[in-house]
Amino acid sequence: MSIAHGSQTRRRSTRRSTASPKRHDIQTLRAIAVLLVIADHLFGWPSGGFIGVDVFFVISGFLITGLLLREFDRTGSISFAGFYRRRIRRIVPIATVVVAFCCIVGLLVFSQARAKSIGIDGIWAFFFASNWRFAIKGTDYFNADTSISPLQHYWSLSIEEQFYFVWPALMLLIGVMVARRSLSGRAKRAITAAVMGTIVVVSFGWAVHDTATNQTWAYFSTFTRVWELGVGALLAIGSAVLARIPRAVSAYLTWAGIAVIAVGVFVISESGPFPAPLAAIPVLGAALVIAAGIGGSVPHSSVLTTKTGVYVGDLSYSLYLWHWPLIIFLGALMDPSFHYYVTVLALTFGLSIFSYHFVENPIRHSTLLEPRAVRAAARRKKKNRLGRQPMSVSSRYAAVGAVVLMTAAFGAFALQPIEPPTAPPARAVVAAQPVESTETVPFGPAQTALAAEIDAAVNASEWPDLVPSMDDAIDGAQAPTDIVECGLAAAPDPSTCTWGSPNAPRSIMVLGDSMAMSYVQSIRNFAEASNGELKVRSEAMFGCAFVDMAVTTVDGATVEACPGRKDAAVRAVIEDRPDVVIITNLHTDVSPKLWVPGMQRLTDQFESSVGKIVFLSAPPNDKKASDCYTRTSVPADCISRVTDTWRARNRAEINLAARVGGVHVDSRALFCTPDDFCPSFVGTTPMKSDSAHMTIEYGQKISPALGELLRSSGVV
Repeated sequence: MSIAHGSQTRRRSTRRSTASPKRHDIQTLRAIAVLLVIADHLFGWPSGGFIGVDVFFVISGFLITGLLLREFDRTGSISFAGFYRRRIRRIVPIATVVVAFCCIVGLLVFSQARAKSIGIDGIWAFFFASNWRFAIKGTDYFNADTSISPLQHYWSLSIEEQFYFVWPALMLLIGVMVARRSLSGRAKRAITAAVMGTIVVVSFGWAVHDTATNQTWAYFSTFTRVWELGVGALLAIGSAVLARIPRAVSAYLTWAGIAVIAVGVFVISESGPFPAPLAAIPVLGAALVIAAGIGGSVPHSSVLTTKTGVYVGDLSYSLYLWHWPLIIFLGALMDPSFHYYVTVLALTFGLSIFSYHFVENPIRHSTLLEPRAVRAAARRKKKNRLGRQPMSVSSRYAAVGAVVLMTAAFGAFALQPIEPPTAPPARAVVAAQPVESTETVPFGPAQTALAAEIDAAVNASEWPDLVPSMDDAIDGAQAPTDIVECGLAAAPDPSTCTWGSPNAPRSIMVLGDSMAMSYVQSIRNFAEASNGELKVRSEAMFGCAFVDMAVTTVDGATVEACPGRKDAAVRAVIEDRPDVVIITNLHTDVSPKLWVPGMQRLTDQFESSVGKIVFLSAPPNDKKASDCYTRTSVPADCISRVTDTWRARNRAEINLAARVGGVHVDSRALFCTPDDFCPSFVGTTPMKSDSAHMTIEYGQKISPALGELLRSSGVV
């Protein structure tokens, strides 16, 4: 395949503009990006540090496209085999090592359920499809409260590799079309720029739309991120033009780019419209820095070419891979403290130095996967060398540095203060309502017995033989199968979601989101044990809080169906005129100032059609069993406390009940001691599958106590 024709002068100019000396400023930009990511993930500051990933995307698009253009200019073609051999040697070995590390440590540290999930994450990560895995998990309501995976950061690698899979083929196709029409090299770049420019515009537009409608999916989707790599590709395609930027101007562009990234770090947060349009800020900043240096060294930018910055940039891939699993695993074994931060940082840099010098570089510069002739020539060359090649000075320093850092990490880990898990002292059971309640309600026999078991669980020093096991509880459903069918996006037949005697003189209707769905079993049991006195119907829906506010945190089908299901629930109350409506929603950090009016706008629509409106508080949500239950944990590690967020919502619903002439039922006594310590199990039954949702078995266990609570509170 011939190279596209053009003048000798133009070819020389093109070669100069796409030459590939090592860009020290880009390596330092890598260092800045990875340090921002590590700081954000480890310390939570700066809040926008995660935009370092967007900087990486621009750099990757620029470097890879420049490499492909140079190859096509030199040979008239693009060798897919050669390109992917290089990518595999560069990316796969250390990525595979970290995946294996996470799977093995997950088995040693976490529960069986979480270790299994990490293993599945590892398979997706190995095939560079993690972004789709986490997009599905993040937008699947039933997995919305699962623990964070130590492999979640592989989503960005997956997007890059998917880009690399398609873009070289597209570039080759453009090159072939240009060569057959005997167009100039300038025309080839113009066509390539037009194609990539179209991709960038379409992807950015789609990212804006997806961010507004399904932000979690937009965050992980290749289609909403490819524009960021595309901007880098456009820089490489236009390098001949950008190389003409005057050196005096390039200095201003470089520092303007750094300033733009700095602004992004402090003004962008995950709660904003991200990735689009806000990701345009770090993308613009990175593009300015890269463009400024295309024509050569940039004046007054020596701080961006220091040996330290360049070296950290060289380590950036390993740093990115190692930092996140170490944060997750050590976070499960250590309390956040000075010792924890030292351990994470020292081990991250120690393992990264070792990985770079003794895994990444040796394999990258090897003949692995090369044709047989190339490998044979390399072997002959090695045989012709006299004696064994000694370890280089840099490798010796690296080995010493890695050992020192890892020793410091293990020392910090070993020297962390050993404090016994915080647990309340043994106490007598107190049959009293928590302080926010408007009146004291005496306990019945079932409540008293449950309170004694809760108290014993809080003071337990060893895990009992749980039934189901904690692993099965973590993997368990939020409601029995027949009840789950009532809470899906498609509206169910009311007859299938009504329980108790059809001729019961009094009726209860349950409204709300997944919290209501998890209570339905207990309320159903209460109705069925009422000797024909009660029947209960569920109009609740998973992921659809019964409040007049938009739902934006779950999957698209739920977002679309939720308004219709709430309208249908209101109509059902008006038509059926139940004696009692019980409303329960997940306690979130939505401001009570917004939440209370939002609920009242709905209850006002049927207040005259119902005998009594009851607000049943959700279980206090704090620790997740999948996080605190490990191979080395004790029961006290999983004791939750009632959070300020829960208290604020509870007080708001007490006030709302008073405002609408309804009843507020505080459920804490079903889950916690009077002084607000909440165990992860009661008797031999795990309490929750995540931070908030009851296990099916615990819902069954508390049915008698909940019945007593409803009766004593005057609900029925």
